[in-house]
Amino acid sequence: MVGRIITRGEKGRGRVQVEYLAGLSLMTGVLYLPPGLSQRRTGRRLARLERQLRGLGVGRVVVPEGFSGLTRLRPVDTLPFYRAVADVLVLEGLRLDGVAHPQGGVTLHAPWLCPELRRAAQRLCPLVRTLRIDVPGEGEDYARWLHRQYGLPVAPPEGPADVTASFGPGERAQGRVLRLYGRPELGGLRLATRGRTLPQECDQQLLTLLWEQGAARREELYVPVAQVQG
Repeated sequence: MVGRIITRGEKGRGRVQVEYLAGLSLMTGVLYLPPGLSQRRTGRRLARLERQLRGLGVGRVVVPEGFSGLTRLRPVDTLPFYRAVADVLVLEGLRLDGVAHPQGGVTLHAPWLCPELRRAAQRLCPLVRTLRIDVPGEGEDYARWLHRQYGLPVAPPEGPADVTASFGPGERAQGRVLRLYGRPELGGLRLATRGRTLPQECDQQLLTLLWEQGAARREELYVPVAQVQG
C-alpha cells in the first residue's frame, strides 16, 4: 500500500486516515511540526508516524518536495516514470522552446544502449528532423538500424541539438538538457496530466502512481506553461 505524509507547521496530534486523491487511495498521516520544535523531537515524531504507517501495510509514501529523514519507508521514486516518458519530455521541451517537432533536433545519450533510450528513439524517429544517438560503441550501429526502419538520416552524435535527453552521466549538453538518471533534472519542465489537478508539493509523485496504475496515459501528459521553471 502507498501512503502520504503531510506536514503542518503548527501544534496538533498526529493522525492517520485513508485519503482519496485523484483516484488514488492513500493512507495519509499528518506530521505536526510547530515552530521551535527541536530536531530530536521532530525525528521522534516522524519515526512514530513511520511505524504507524508501516503497521498499516504502507511501504512507499508520497512526501512534500525536499522532505528528508525517512528511515523505515521509501519515498515514491519518479525516475522510472520520467525515463519511461522521455519522448513526451523531449517533445514538450521542443514545443515550449518554440521549435516545431518536424524541425527539431534531438540527442539521446546513455553510457549503454538501455531499453528506455531505445523506446524513446523509436517513438521520436517519425516526429523530429534529426535524432542523434550518443552511446559509446553501440550508438552508430543503432542509428543505422533506425535509419533502415524509419528513414531518418544518420547524424553524428556530436552535432547540435535543441533538446538533449540523457539516461546516464557524461552527456554533451546541447540545448535544453533532460538528465534522466540519479536525481533527475528536467531542464525546468514539470509534467501534468489533462483532467486532473494535483497538489503541487507532491504532484510528480502522484503522477508517477497514476502512471503505474495505468490511470495516466502518454497522450494525456503535457507541461503547462505556468509550471515551466526558469
